[in-house]
Amino acid sequence: MPVKGYYSDRLLGNVIPITSTVPYSGRQTCGTNACHDINRIANGFKFQQGRTDLAGNIIMKDDYYGDGRWFERSPGRYGMALPVGSMSILAGKENANESAIDLTTFAWVRQCGACHPGGGPGEFDRDGVRLYDQGTGQFGYEVLGKTAEQVALDGDYTVLDPATGNLSLARWHITGLSEPDCLLCHTPDPRWDDTVNVDRVRTWRSATVAAQSSLVDSMGRTVPAYAAAGPAGQGWFSTLTIQSGVATTLQIDYFKGVERGSLVRNEDDTVGLPATSVDRPPRDKVCWNCHKAAGDFKGEVWFDQRIVHYKKFNKLRDDDPSNDVSPRQSRVCNYCHRGNLDHEFAKGNAVDRPYRDELDYVNMKTCRDCHLTELPNGEPNPRKHPDAPDVPGSAEIHLITNPVTGRGPFDIVSCQACHIPYALLTPVRLLTDSAATGVILEYTTDAFYSADPLNPSSPDKSRWYPRLDWKVDSDGVSRLFPNSLGYYRLYWADWDQHGTPEDRSDDAIAPIAIWRLRQITRDAPLSVVTDDNHDGKPEVNRPEEILAYITALKGNDSYGRQVAANPVLVKGYRIWYEDPQAPEGISSFDPSAMGIVVKFDGKRELSHDVLAKTESLGYNAVNPELGCPDCHRPATFDSPVFDRKILMDPWGPDGNPVYTTVRAMTGLNPP
Repeated sequence: MPVKGYYSDRLLGNVIPITSTVPYSGRQTCGTNACHDINRIANGFKFQQGRTDLAGNIIMKDDYYGDGRWFERSPGRYGMALPVGSMSILAGKENANESAIDLTTFAWVRQCGACHPGGGPGEFDRDGVRLYDQGTGQFGYEVLGKTAEQVALDGDYTVLDPATGNLSLARWHITGLSEPDCLLCHTPDPRWDDTVNVDRVRTWRSATVAAQSSLVDSMGRTVPAYAAAGPAGQGWFSTLTIQSGVATTLQIDYFKGVERGSLVRNEDDTVGLPATSVDRPPRDKVCWNCHKAAGDFKGEVWFDQRIVHYKKFNKLRDDDPSNDVSPRQSRVCNYCHRGNLDHEFAKGNAVDRPYRDELDYVNMKTCRDCHLTELPNGEPNPRKHPDAPDVPGSAEIHLITNPVTGRGPFDIVSCQACHIPYALLTPVRLLTDSAATGVILEYTTDAFYSADPLNPSSPDKSRWYPRLDWKVDSDGVSRLFPNSLGYYRLYWADWDQHGTPEDRSDDAIAPIAIWRLRQITRDAPLSVVTDDNHDGKPEVNRPEEILAYITALKGNDSYGRQVAANPVLVKGYRIWYEDPQAPEGISSFDPSAMGIVVKFDGKRELSHDVLAKTESLGYNAVNPELGCPDCHRPATFDSPVFDRKILMDPWGPDGNPVYTTVRAMTGLNPP
């Protein structure tokens, strides 16, 4: 397959000569006048991230869900308020003023471009026009007859400096566009030397896009950073200099690809892709390049022989080492998360947010699909995997039924709740706090959890135990699933009551842009703040501290506009607000009790680290009844499952963490 250039001095889409230093074009190489329907493929969710629907129509709009949250603009990562330390809001297409702008499309590509495979918001604006055309030298807004002055507040064509709040036009003409990059996934494991742990996504690609318009080659010539993420991710360079996570120099060198066997040199000295360089389906290592970032705060690992699915599908359970599948060759991810030509990869159901709900469980292989012997109507399960242990089988915990309710554990808890009893990866990122200064502080699980689910302060940090939350299972029944607190966030917001303080149904807790918060704090805590838990990090937890910030946040930003009319602190699953009637001037409420949707955290379901039955909850090989105390301890009510401590607030007024229990959270009260 010929490899075509992103741009050239002569003709767009030329086949790249071996000596070229321009980025290759994913669209030209794999799509235009080539083998694949690139427009159809690039309409998949991974590319569009909520920008379009299944038919390719642009569906983004303010208040996408119609519940008053004007800042939620799509059902995907491009348009949702993002957990970037605090919370980042994608700028609207049209904005009333500078203060309304936070994360523009240009900044979104820089932020998400390491894992985003290009296309969608990296290539087209919200009018459907290419953001910049290398052939004509025109921006998308110029194609529509607009001037630079007319798009000065356009969320697709501006960029905000988070240090100053200053706006300027986005330099798409310098960074190039992030085109669909098929090789991000359909490529052999890029770790050419197994002794060198090279992570192409989290170092090479992320550093390249982070450079934006400042990237140069070895001769000091400008390199289009967004377009160059592709060759950088493949290792097709002779020089990549990175400082503080940002690439300063990138020398694209296709000879390196030829040396490693991922490219071929044609007789006419052009570059081609050999068939061996395009993997189908992608390997697990490629998936993990991006999704291990999620593992960093979910608590999941992969390529670990304790995980029964990894071990089974890679033939590691038999006595024949000759058939073992190595981590480099493993392709287990695609067995459950099946794809199709449209690249709408099978997904589960996000517990904490609507996320392209029409795709939930579509084409997905779940626990119930592979293990259940019968369907709910009593018919045999046609999707039952022949090697999967039968469920319910003879396991007592699957067969118990409460004579009063007619329900048993199998009806209430998910498969994962018992078979993923704890998180394998430890410690992991647990929460971020930007409330004191606007500078993001991170905390890990070992600060709040331990290997003793009933005693978070235990010094044993070898594992930690997840919370349990209700979620709709693949059969439409709500069950308890294990979830980590994936990036619990403390941040400031503006309580927008939409002029109807008596009606809470349309209220919105709108995150305050962190650049505006930092203009108030000047990167230092207010003088009233004390370090109550003595960890060397400032926290806003006492009523007088909260009130001081609320007063300060009613001030103006550098544009002379009020930062927040009704500032509130999002902390501890509650909203803390100014209340002149309260003894200390501060009160709080549970927004869920009022029907107000608020993002406190990104709860992430633990789904992959299924352990052997001998390690699951409720199991005892000698006497099945001895496994019951995992959940049932009527004499003491100290069940490791239902009485385990779950963090609710990292620091209460005294600076100490506040916990609840699964029993209290779920409303279930087993004896």
